[in-house]
Amino acid sequence: MDNVKQLPVEIKTIWRIRALIDLLVWLLIAVPFLVWALLAPDSWQPWLWSITWVIAAFGVIESLVELALVPYHYRFWTYYINDRQVELHHGFFFRKQIVIPIARVQNVTLIQGPVIRLKHLQKVKVMTAAGGEDIAGLKEQEANDLKELIMKLAKEARNDI
Repeated sequence: MDNVKQLPVEIKTIWRIRALIDLLVWLLIAVPFLVWALLAPDSWQPWLWSITWVIAAFGVIESLVELALVPYHYRFWTYYINDRQVELHHGFFFRKQIVIPIARVQNVTLIQGPVIRLKHLQKVKVMTAAGGEDIAGLKEQEANDLKELIMKLAKEARNDI
């Protein structure tokens, strides 16, 4: 498997931005509890302050862990495509290898949200009757080429059956 490919380096920035967005969401969840703690009777305030700090602390810790794991996540996210299958490998503590037979591919979709668009990347979603799997982010031209290749191989595989 000498054609194993890794995601582009730009995906690390996207994952970092996603971690910061997660932090913002956690902090926004904590804000109503903070306001409630400020307006609540004195007997409720210790509990509400505790809940606010726990939510905020959890969000900060979770985001710091996400940020710290970006290099490891990147290192272990690879994919491989040949005329028989699409293989996706990811995970560093719990390794996951997904093999999708080309003959089972029904559709390939390119997805580009606002965050991933910042780095001119696209997510490639390979769909089968049983569900779909994503290749987290590829450069736009590479994603288009990959989509065309997978669909061409899938069409040829279905004609061979």
